[in-house]
Amino acid sequence: MVFKSLLLAVFGLLVTDAAQAISLTGTYTQDFNSMGISGTTPPSDWVVYTGNSGTTNNTWATTIPANGTNSVASMVLAPTPLTATSAPTTNNNNGFNAALNPSTTSDRVLATSPTTVSGTGLQLTLTNNTGAALSGLNLGYDTVRFTAVGTANQLPGYWLFYSQDGRTWSNVSSLNPTISTVPNTVGITPTSGSFNFSTPVANGANFFLRWIDDNALQTSPDQIIGLNNVSITAIVIPTVPEPRAVAMFFGVAVLTPLLRRKRPTL
Repeated sequence: MVFKSLLLAVFGLLVTDAAQAISLTGTYTQDFNSMGISGTTPPSDWVVYTGNSGTTNNTWATTIPANGTNSVASMVLAPTPLTATSAPTTNNNNGFNAALNPSTTSDRVLATSPTTVSGTGLQLTLTNNTGAALSGLNLGYDTVRFTAVGTANQLPGYWLFYSQDGRTWSNVSSLNPTISTVPNTVGITPTSGSFNFSTPVANGANFFLRWIDDNALQTSPDQIIGLNNVSITAIVIPTVPEPRAVAMFFGVAVLTPLLRRKRPTL
């Protein structure tokens, strides 16, 4: 049992050390422009994952499992570095530092086009420093559609997952895209919404968000997409004063008018 606990602890460190956690005090934004036109690494709080060995483009043909064999939980760190480009056109498990378009090279996008494996994940690591527990998040992001392909992908766009320990993942199914929301055309799909964690995230605790792009079965290369303009707002659980503090407050409220009464003249 002790060995198992140590193994899980070490595994957790390996997972969480892949990216530098950034403090969430209320809101978070990321436009990826800090990568510059030639940067080969994502921002320090982001890391690229890829499907584990043995997976292929038909592993996630109808859904993306959160946990278990060949799932989001079994993904491994992607090879490095990112490929900096103005116009991604081929498959690449490393991921791309891509320009929004060739004429706007200063506007950067963290892009994906997985090959040979199940898919690619873009992970953000955050620390809850709001001073209270989090019940959930409000968030928004853009899916940039760089290419249109011969056959529309069966799982277009990014599926969003979250984890509170870096090992067990949950899908934010309300934000799962469809071919209607992420069509097989070049363009931008804004996404926004909110979700609740399965259990509150304690103040001071880390949590993880992972955007998954599957390796489409229908065509190769599949549609190249990218993530841009991520915005997150914490939904905090209001703190309730302790009964003793409430009693003291009402006690002071009652006594103050009495103390202010004018004393009788002797």
